Amino acid sequence: MLLREALEIYKNTEWKIDILETLGIQIKTDYFSEKFYKDRLKQLPKGRYFLSDLDWTFFRWTLIKEAFTVFVKYLRSLDIEKINVEQYKEFLDDFKLFKDLEKLAYNKQIDYSEYLNAGLFLIYKHHKQVDWNDFLAYLKDYFYRHQKVNPFRFSLNKMREILNSDAYFLFISWSSNFVFDIYLELLKQYIWELFGKRKADKIYGFCAYANLEENYVYNLYASNQKFEFISRLKEFDIFEEIIGWMWDTTWDYWISNHLEEWKDFYFINPIYSVVVNHDKNKKDWVKYHFINERKDLIFEYELGKVGVLN
Repeated sequence: MLLREALEIYKNTEWKIDILETLGIQIKTDYFSEKFYKDRLKQLPKGRYFLSDLDWTFFRWTLIKEAFTVFVKYLRSLDIEKINVEQYKEFLDDFKLFKDLEKLAYNKQIDYSEYLNAGLFLIYKHHKQVDWNDFLAYLKDYFYRHQKVNPFRFSLNKMREILNSDAYFLFISWSSNFVFDIYLELLKQYIWELFGKRKADKIYGFCAYANLEENYVYNLYASNQKFEFISRLKEFDIFEEIIGWMWDTTWDYWISNHLEEWKDFYFINPIYSVVVNHDKNKKDWVKYHFINERKDLIFEYELGKVGVLN
């Protein structure tokens, strides 16, 4: 199925269907029955935790979008002898529409999620055209060479504050494991160089899990999925205390429902609708902070009051 056909189905179905389901990929939600999540759960020590989103909250870009970009570069770099011509023609057809969607998304003519969904379709559909392990090695090298860690300064400083307080830093990301795990490994290496190994070892992460060989995926794309995931995570008696949170979109007000009284919730470079709908979405027991970072300026604004952070 071509990308344009999948998008039509995705838009026109009366029921909620994930675009990946058009490829025959099963969407699962029983996270903690999956070995991937069980193994990560076992790694978590009991203690105080700070929870954070990753894309555009801690990291400067969208990880899965970066993976699309590198996948295209990798596929185009292959020797012609390694390429199935018919499959490659179909890839070019899909990629042409994907580039058109990219322009529309950046001009705000379509929702950005539509573009991201198209990219997910692109990489899941065409992954068998490449040696997947070789691609992952290429992706890791690309991230390393192009310094793709790049945390926001405020977010990095918040992480340092948390790690210095003997608490743990936990990412809950919607990005798929094949790119998230590469980022997390490089980030830990970065933190190790800045703050030492002991601090780097206190950073953990959960993400979407894709089993591309068996055609199933555990999504954490929507905030309500993250909300439900965190609710289940709290049942495992790992969190002695959740001391604060960082996120960036309107849907993340759902997540703030979990905060105890007067705990800090940071919106980092929030989208426009977060600010204009704050009065409607806020929870009275949460201490909200709005942080924007632009070049050499970091500033906080709260309930109409603006103050510059040093």
